[in-house]
Amino acid sequence: MPELDSIFSDDWGENHRSGLVAVVGRPNVGKSTLINAILEQKIAIVAAKPQTTRQRQLGIYTKAEAQILFIDTPGIHKPKTLMGKYMIGVAHDALKDCDVALWILDASA
Repeated sequence: MPELDSIFSDDWGENHRSGLVAVVGRPNVGKSTLINAILEQKIAIVAAKPQTTRQRQLGIYTKAEAQILFIDTPGIHKPKTLMGKYMIGVAHDALKDCDVALWILDASA
């Protein structure tokens, strides 16, 4: 993954566009799977066990004139533990920092 200094460099040109997308939703709806598919590489852990993602993870999609930074977040749920409360805070912080929130739903539910 490129260094943050190069991501935020001013050398992109005047037509370059970039944005930060928080990928959010309930646990196990496919947030990490979607990010891996978009980036065509495995940057986010995928498992059948809920709450596998505990920290936000950054995935970067780059094209000639655009760059999208995807934030993979823990699933949003009603927390029953301190760890659960922490993970909800991580997801909420990502929502505060993003330009666009991409809410993922489980269509089979």
